[in-house]
Amino acid sequence: MKRYASHFLFFPGYGCLNRHVVEMCEGHVVRIFPLTEEIENTEWLPGIIALLSDKDPDLPDFDKCGNKLTTVPADITEKLPSLTAFLFSPFDFTTMRPCAETQRKPLR
Repeated sequence: MKRYASHFLFFPGYGCLNRHVVEMCEGHVVRIFPLTEEIENTEWLPGIIALLSDKDPDLPDFDKCGNKLTTVPADITEKLPSLTAFLFSPFDFTTMRPCAETQRKPLR
């Protein structure tokens, strides 16, 4: 089991959660929870973590990235096992958009 944390966790079509942890097992997202304290075996990542489905494009629409969420959307919770976590880094946090150097890396 691996855990990744970042400043922002992005859900395309919804918005972002601040400082959350994505817990993964064998490449699948199994749990999302707030980062309230330092947690053992959690890797802090620069950039933004996006949870994408197979239907999402390689570069998701970041239009709603500025929407600040307080909880994980209910329908996302149901889809967790089918979502893949990707790191987009570096990321422009002023505009909440990828920059020219942004690369997409799958998290496993």
